[in-house]
Amino acid sequence: MGQIQLQCMLAILFLSIKALCWAEDSTVTIRVYSEVELSKQVLSLAEQEGARIFREAKIETIWVNCETSCPPTDSRCQEKPGPKHLVLRIVPKALSAADSIFGMAFLSDNGGVYSDVFFNSIEALHRDCGTNLARILGHVMAHEVGHLLLGSHSHSSRGIMCASWHAQQLRMIAMGGLFFTPEQAHAMKAKMLSM
Repeated sequence: MGQIQLQCMLAILFLSIKALCWAEDSTVTIRVYSEVELSKQVLSLAEQEGARIFREAKIETIWVNCETSCPPTDSRCQEKPGPKHLVLRIVPKALSAADSIFGMAFLSDNGGVYSDVFFNSIEALHRDCGTNLARILGHVMAHEVGHLLLGSHSHSSRGIMCASWHAQQLRMIAMGGLFFTPEQAHAMKAKMLSM
């Protein structure tokens, strides 16, 4: 084997190992607890949509559906919540927020681990605008998880982290084109790699 072939093989091996390490370091597990009447198909499609949005930001997500039964049937539902083990609840509505609010993340400056998504508001938007329910739910879930990874003050004037979604954002959701900005993707990956 020649010197150049050996160097090429070593370079490929190094890049493969680096890619494996990167993928592991930029993976987040999201435990989903649904407290609403929601079909498994809609929930699965919403999680696939959320995963697609994060994949665009080069972040892999593992969505784990947890039941409120005790003990949970999936052992991952018993893991201690943390920066890479997030908890998202789908609840009917906010206890103390307007009906136009789709979710809430419970945050410190550095981020958080718990968030809620308000299904009644999402369902009303689906009825009023005709946008696919799973697609809207997936985008809202990704938005709230984005808050957990980006920390407080993470709303932006463009992309999925807009504070309010209007006609332009809804059109992009319908087309599957509302994503994190490159700056947000970079910030989330940098935070995850530092954990």
